[in-house]
Amino acid sequence: MFTLLLRKMRNTKWMVACLLIGFIMASAMLSTIPIYMNASLQRMLVKDLEEFQRENNVYPGVYAFHNVVPLNDDKDGQLEFINERIDFANEQFDSLGFKAQSDKIFIVDDYDNITSLSTSGGSRPAVKVGTMTNLSEHITFVEGRMFEPGLREDGVYEVITTQNALKISGLTANTVYEVANSFDTAALRTMKVEIVGVFTASDANDPYWAEGLDATYLNTLFMDYDTFLEGPVEDEVCIPSSLDRRFAIDYPSMDMTKLANINEIVTQQKKDAASMRINFSFPAQEILIEYESRASQLKMILWLIQIPVMLMIVFYLFMVSQLNVEQEKNEIAVFKSRGASSGQIFLIYALESLLLGLFTAVIGPFVALLLCRMLGASNGFMEFVNRKALPITLTTDAFLYSILAVVVFFITTMTPIIPAAKMSIVAHKQSKAKKKKRPLWEKLFLDVILLGGSIGWLYYYHYQQENLLDMGVTNSSGTINPMLFVASTAFILGAALVVIRIYPLIIRLIYKIGKRFWSPAAYVSLNNIGRSSTGRERFLMVFLVLTVSLGIFFANTARALNRNAEEKVYYTIGCDAIITENWKSEVHSYTDESTGENASVTNYIEPTFERFAGLPQVESSARVLKSYHTAISGEDIQKPLSGGRGGNRVTDTVGSCTVMAINPAEFSSVAHSIDRLLPSHINAYLNGLSDSPSGVILSSSFKDSYGVKLGDVVTINSDWGDATFEATVIAFVEYWPSINPYKQTDDGAYVDFAILNYDYVQIHTPSVQPYEVWLNLKEDTATADLFASIEESDIQASSIQVSAQNIISEKNDPMLQGLNGALTLGFIIIMIMCLIGFLIYWILSIKSRTLQFGILRAMGMSFREIIALILYEQLLVSGVAIIIAFVIGYFASVLYIPLFESLYDASQMVPPLAVIPERGDYLKIYVVIGAMLLLGFVVLARLISKINISKALKLGEE
Repeated sequence: MFTLLLRKMRNTKWMVACLLIGFIMASAMLSTIPIYMNASLQRMLVKDLEEFQRENNVYPGVYAFHNVVPLNDDKDGQLEFINERIDFANEQFDSLGFKAQSDKIFIVDDYDNITSLSTSGGSRPAVKVGTMTNLSEHITFVEGRMFEPGLREDGVYEVITTQNALKISGLTANTVYEVANSFDTAALRTMKVEIVGVFTASDANDPYWAEGLDATYLNTLFMDYDTFLEGPVEDEVCIPSSLDRRFAIDYPSMDMTKLANINEIVTQQKKDAASMRINFSFPAQEILIEYESRASQLKMILWLIQIPVMLMIVFYLFMVSQLNVEQEKNEIAVFKSRGASSGQIFLIYALESLLLGLFTAVIGPFVALLLCRMLGASNGFMEFVNRKALPITLTTDAFLYSILAVVVFFITTMTPIIPAAKMSIVAHKQSKAKKKKRPLWEKLFLDVILLGGSIGWLYYYHYQQENLLDMGVTNSSGTINPMLFVASTAFILGAALVVIRIYPLIIRLIYKIGKRFWSPAAYVSLNNIGRSSTGRERFLMVFLVLTVSLGIFFANTARALNRNAEEKVYYTIGCDAIITENWKSEVHSYTDESTGENASVTNYIEPTFERFAGLPQVESSARVLKSYHTAISGEDIQKPLSGGRGGNRVTDTVGSCTVMAINPAEFSSVAHSIDRLLPSHINAYLNGLSDSPSGVILSSSFKDSYGVKLGDVVTINSDWGDATFEATVIAFVEYWPSINPYKQTDDGAYVDFAILNYDYVQIHTPSVQPYEVWLNLKEDTATADLFASIEESDIQASSIQVSAQNIISEKNDPMLQGLNGALTLGFIIIMIMCLIGFLIYWILSIKSRTLQFGILRAMGMSFREIIALILYEQLLVSGVAIIIAFVIGYFASVLYIPLFESLYDASQMVPPLAVIPERGDYLKIYVVIGAMLLLGFVVLARLISKINISKALKLGEE
């Protein structure tokens, strides 16, 4: 049987190769889940911890226990206490399973003084005598050397200290001092020490010194660990007062598999430490708590992205297996007629799948590893840069996932074998003559169910989101619905099946309309496809529609998320860069004539604005004055107030408005505006402000919620020197650069805003007010060059925001990088499946139609017309399927990609996610499809050229 199997595999080597490729792709795809997921999660955690360290100037990997040693215990009790607490700390750290980059034990007597020396005031210099493990590995000597352990022959202990300790205590190196405990007032127990070395930290960024060298160990004299405990402590000259056990966790190499219950473990450790009166410190815990929710979100997203890809691979393997069985039904029937049982036939194919599966189970994880290494460099969708590689490792889980993939796809490939193995040669010949039944999905209207269900779910989802926004609930981040990818895939599959259901009817109609005019090649092609209502042409069309549509959906998803990351930065900042400068001010006191009370006014001194335009990196600049606590009132304003007797009340004042005053000409040259957010181009509104200096542009909430109309007059009660003035409403907008309409005020309401003319505001304010300077930078401006120019120009900036810098941070967000990598991987796999599936179908189609070509040639059809026939079929099957796929993929993108907004808080999704197809992304798909069709034509032409037409012609005549 094994020989028969090998012969069979050799005879169908191309089909076996295609099945093997499918198996490997399936296995690699599934194996990437644990590999890529762990690597992405680790990168996310490391970046979060690095950000925490930058913002708080605290090494997040510190894991420390601080103990106060009881002073009223005798030396034996103290030593027992110290050993118990060290063992406790070690056990707690070991339970985490993390690797320590460095660790140390610090024991100190905080209450010592130098008895052999007095200060000018007569007091003795206070010092601390202690010991620290692993000290020699992390210090550099400025003067002297390392201490020698033990007591010297002259009765002196050697110690080392820092330069600052010498300065503060007034001690000098290479001098012998007498030291006693401060509580030993009579100095009955003393010891002699000599400072033999002065040191500093060998690396200022060494986590070993995370707590700070000079800040924590200011006037400490360090001696050998064993010497300290066996000498001064044993002799009761030094009485230990505190014990620290510190670990510096090597967080970049954290094992992600050990983070599952880390928060519960650390919380319990905190409780245990508190019960023992131990001060426990682990700064990374707050990051780990936030990480846990982000990690679960990223895991779910990566899993969801796999759903359509895995469906695609299952579809591919089933199609290849089905085509393989169709091709070999004659051979199976012959086996059956020669006495082979159904079980034996099934066993032959099962052994074939098992051989492929065993090879795949081993090779799949290594292919996954290569894919993950490539994806680690993704800067966007199908964009690769030379960035630091992902921390990728091959885990046991990868092989388990690979085996799982083999099992699933073994079942998939064996499913078509079961009915074929039961069929005798007579039954096989009869089945070929019978009219084929309609497929089950068509009888059950599965296409209508999938399409209707996906659209129904979409409607329900939007209804829910609108209700949440109406209730003021904007914080929905991390609540991405698992149905998103399921529904989008169901929509694509349902739409594809609906089109495939009606497509033969359309072809038949076209066939009948031009029946008298079609050429022989077109006639045969239309006739074949019109009658293939249950044929494999429909299966290929579904396959192509599904692959290309999913490819487009993945491309548009990645592009929308990447574009939104950039747009979000540009919208939040509003321009290329913003500089806020420190303004000098003068306070003038005066007597208010109306009240007779003393008052004061602050006058600001405006720096020279023209300096900014003179910076070499700046194209143009603008003054932007902002206020976040301005009240706007007016007779026509009717803002509802809830509560009180008699139902709802209204007020004519809207408080806590964000107001921006701009020079329209300056603003138009610097502002980044997204055209789709405004009904008209932003310049139309700026022209309105120029034409009506006393005009005001209000947020659309004034019109929709407060009843304000164009032409109404409102009063601006600003906090710019308590200025009050009127303005006429000239427009309403929902968005404006740098203003977030979904930001909430203290009472939970959305923020309202107004845009005014800067010159008009200046007229009505008592003095000039500090403004922001918005900059439009020249192309390819480096942020470092801009900062250097600002420093050289003596601009006293209190803050600088640069969009390009923030965009880099956004693109480095592990969540976005994880999505880009997963979508890129999915796209690559889908396109490979599309190419291979396309070739398999047409190769088998040509090989199985030798008899048909012979008959057509015998009937008088020329070789050129045979080629035209195949070309027509390619266009009517593959070409139409690809066109349909582009349409379905576009609509799926428009309907479902905006749902990714649920990844973020509504207040963070400004501007809203939009699907704007990128020509470059479609070009990638065109290249793949073009290469696929071209390769298909080349292969088909080669196959046809190899067909022995004379034999086929003779066969057709017979």
